[in-house]
Amino acid sequence: MKTQLRIIKFMTAFVLMLWLGSCGDGDGKDGKKDTTSNVTEINQENLVTYLIPSPKDMFGFTREGQLKYSNAFLNKKENADKYLDTKSKEMGFGLYSADLAYAAAFNQTNTAGEYLKIVESLSDKIGLGSVFTEALVGRFKNIESKDSLLRVTNDTYYEVIKYLEENDRTTTLSLISAGGWLETMYIVVNLQGKFKANNEVIQLIADQKNIFENMMLSLEQRQGDEIIASLIKELKPIEAIYSELEVVNIENPEKVSPKGNQILVGGTTKIMMTEDQFNRLKKTISDVRNKFANASV
Repeated sequence: MKTQLRIIKFMTAFVLMLWLGSCGDGDGKDGKKDTTSNVTEINQENLVTYLIPSPKDMFGFTREGQLKYSNAFLNKKENADKYLDTKSKEMGFGLYSADLAYAAAFNQTNTAGEYLKIVESLSDKIGLGSVFTEALVGRFKNIESKDSLLRVTNDTYYEVIKYLEENDRTTTLSLISAGGWLETMYIVVNLQGKFKANNEVIQLIADQKNIFENMMLSLEQRQGDEIIASLIKELKPIEAIYSELEVVNIENPEKVSPKGNQILVGGTTKIMMTEDQFNRLKKTISDVRNKFANASV
């Protein structure tokens, strides 16, 4: 358990680095923000579990104004009634949790309240009702700022993770994590809309190559579970596109080839994505997400 929690903290910090790298205070030699960091090697044998970052981490970069809010990409509220089996309910919990975080990040209090009710309802259906205590839900009634709304959403997120960890519900954790990642990426790629060279959000989307590969490695550790095996199969189209993205050394633009099961993260490397790859990734993520959102998988 302690090992899992340590890796969870590492992965959360790592994703925070990727998603907020372009919003840091450090400047490069050319006066632009430096998005590089030291290289880290992640070995498959040491990757115990994968976890999506907290809501505050995932949508924190919106503070810088790169993306504008639109409710057009939220999972429709009526879709929750379509989730009849355990898999769709747990994936749905992840989808709606990301929607809740998205609304919170943009201080959409009314929308956040509506999606909180959906998340709370789904939590009862998947055995997480005890996480949403009256005190926790009640905090939403006294929201005064964007920070406090995000803080409550963040606290709810960690309560869920803590409960799943303590009760060894790894399949549920995997499904919720995958659902949250899918919904977040669906929102971001569609808000971005079109490919733009040297764009911070485009780079953040490309950087998710590492996050996605780590998630797949974690899922593959539990592919003996029939539900997880089916999830892996459904995510393969996204994996195919991310596998095309090249990792180059930005000081000496050559493709970097990690050894064995190692994945190179950050450092003086950069993940490259073309306009064609972005367009295909956007469509594929949207297709996969929509199947889960509409409970057609």
